[in-house]
Amino acid sequence: MNTDKNEYFDFIEENNAVDLKQIINKYLKYWPAFALSILISLFSAFVYLRYANIIYKSEAKVKLLNDKENSNFTLDVSKLFNKSTINLENEIALLKSVHLSEQVVKNLKLNVEYYYNSRVTSKQIFNPPFIVSYRDGASNLRSALNYTITVTASGYTVLDIATGESVEVKGYVSDKNIPHFPISIKPALGAIMAKNINKSFNVVLKTLHKTALELSDAFEVDAEGKDSDILSISLKGTNGPQSEAVINNLIYVYEADGITDKKEVSRRTINFVDDRFVYLRRELDSIEISKKDYKKNNKLSFIQEDAGSSILQKAAKEQTSFDIESQILLADLLKNSIESQKAFELLPADIGIQNLIINQLVADYNTAVLSHQKFQTSAGSSNPSVQLLVSTLTSLRNNIINSVKGYKQQLRTTLVQSESAQKEAEGSFASLPEKEKVLRSIERQQNLKESLYLLLLQKREEASINLAVTIPNTKIIDYAITDIHPISPQRSKIVLIAFFIGFCIPFGILFTLFKLDNKIYTAADVENTNTALPILAELPSLKDDKDTVMQNLEAFRTLANNTNFITPYTGDQLGKVLFVTSSIKGEGKTFVSYNLAAAYAHLDKKVIIIGADFRNPQLHKHLNNTTKESQGFSNYLYDGTIEWENLLCSNGDDEFPFDILLSGIIPPNPTLLLSNQRFEYFIDQVRKAYDIIIFDTPPTLLVSDTLMISKYADTTLFVLRSGVTQKNLISYSNKLHKDQKLVNMGYVVNDIDFSSGYGYSYNYGYGYGYGKDIEKETRLQKLKKKIF
Repeated sequence: MNTDKNEYFDFIEENNAVDLKQIINKYLKYWPAFALSILISLFSAFVYLRYANIIYKSEAKVKLLNDKENSNFTLDVSKLFNKSTINLENEIALLKSVHLSEQVVKNLKLNVEYYYNSRVTSKQIFNPPFIVSYRDGASNLRSALNYTITVTASGYTVLDIATGESVEVKGYVSDKNIPHFPISIKPALGAIMAKNINKSFNVVLKTLHKTALELSDAFEVDAEGKDSDILSISLKGTNGPQSEAVINNLIYVYEADGITDKKEVSRRTINFVDDRFVYLRRELDSIEISKKDYKKNNKLSFIQEDAGSSILQKAAKEQTSFDIESQILLADLLKNSIESQKAFELLPADIGIQNLIINQLVADYNTAVLSHQKFQTSAGSSNPSVQLLVSTLTSLRNNIINSVKGYKQQLRTTLVQSESAQKEAEGSFASLPEKEKVLRSIERQQNLKESLYLLLLQKREEASINLAVTIPNTKIIDYAITDIHPISPQRSKIVLIAFFIGFCIPFGILFTLFKLDNKIYTAADVENTNTALPILAELPSLKDDKDTVMQNLEAFRTLANNTNFITPYTGDQLGKVLFVTSSIKGEGKTFVSYNLAAAYAHLDKKVIIIGADFRNPQLHKHLNNTTKESQGFSNYLYDGTIEWENLLCSNGDDEFPFDILLSGIIPPNPTLLLSNQRFEYFIDQVRKAYDIIIFDTPPTLLVSDTLMISKYADTTLFVLRSGVTQKNLISYSNKLHKDQKLVNMGYVVNDIDFSSGYGYSYNYGYGYGYGKDIEKETRLQKLKKKIF
């Protein structure tokens, strides 16, 4: 059996305009699925909103003050005119540092979390009826502990979740140590234990470091604007008052940390000045003794007063030399102080050196030393930030030493020039006794040490005052305030998303099924695939009610009339031969053949229907008292002694009768039988005897029988079945038409369920012997199979 079917599967489906109304109707059929999915999704959203934690945002605002804005006491009025800038990024990093967060955790005991176990879920609470603490101190806790504590009428039941060990604790005494457990428990202030009997709580004790890391990540610190000195500190949490307390405590810790830094600088300055006082006192005592001895040995009591302008000039030059030597001595003191340091330590600030660059370098060095001490404590010496600070401190230290050396070199040069000028001024004093000159030198050294002593005493007083009246460099604009509107969950947004998801799930499933479904359902599907061949009729699904039967009859009458339009008129009085075929089995060609014959009979035509499908005949099912083995057309073609008129059957309708010639006994070789010369003779005979001759032929894709006898047809009706025929078979049938293997073709779309759009209520199977009967399924049935 040569079917030659593979060559007909090479085709290209054309893209056609989209019928939006048709697409919407396809999905509207499944509105119960959409409604159910949306209801389930909305119910899930409401359940989530019922038990989800409500997150609020608490926020505080702090302004950072610079040196001009704070009220620290200072005698150096130059600071009032210097522009001081604030590095907000550094301050933000400090506020988010683990060091400060750990202080907040210690202050508020945030490393202990309490959860109330309800029947549905477990939620964190911030006002528990009891307080749990680690007996050895929170700082010594090295791993998390997890307990379930149930309040009973007589005390507590404590369960270690990790080990499963349980302990009964009698009474609600204050600070009760739990036997076998490293924790203690006490009632919360103002708690009424009777209200919490039989309630269960989960208590989690976490390490300080882990809690501080989590809290540091939770803080959000941002500048209010590009040029603003105001920082916004915010925290998200389920309990607004708790978040407010955490933020306010962070501000307090931050201010205390800044005050501590400033006080430390003042203390270091006082200690430095005190150390220098010992040295200066010793020097002053030595000069005083030398002066006394010199006067005593040389019998001097008063220095003669200089006269005229020469004395004034000499005094001015001496003052200049005195100032320069003072600066050289101060520079030596600073240089010796920084070179004597074995580790990075704070340097004395503003000791009187009249060099802005050196003073600024000392201030930067002290700031870097403080940062190094903080980060080394929290991060360790191997941390990249600490190593960067060490490099910065080394660079600053070298810069200070080099700057001091350069400054001293400059002072010595100036001193040489001043001494040269002084020698010129002293020319007028050549007559003064040598003793007076020596005495002047001693007094100059005495004045130098006294001035330096007074300067250091002034700096010590300034540092003492700053130590006593140090205030933070922050101004609180707003303490932490919690927004009354939660930021999560957003109810309207979640409901909208749930509705969208509920809509998209069935839509996505149906869209996938529709995309994978390559069957035709209406005439529009056929026209979108092939516009070359006409559609002669759309046959509705057959149901048992009377209206549907009448509708089917009208549809077949329409098919009969439309067939007349495409059937060629030859001018003779011979009957017209109609071939009814299809691509595959199960498309209803026998059903169409029989009902088309009935429609022609109602049009007063003399009609005969002939079963030409010898392989799996179905025509006998429409008659009573006939079987597949009843004699028919195959017997006539095989046996030359049999007349076809003797094999005819009647449809049993006396009012609109037509003749039926069954297929007959199934032959061993139907193709050979159809090529018999008696077939052509039979065609000539029935054309003379009948107006309409309808052949129920085999499907074209499975066997070649129909293609072999198609030349005898005046018209070929190609039956397509809604929900069964695939779209590629439309292209296949079009190829048969283009290759002229089937002549004068027209489509008949069978089994359309107009009541539901694309229903599948028709159950007539084709049932060839080479395959099982095809049963149509609704798309909803396919969807149920895929899901369940």
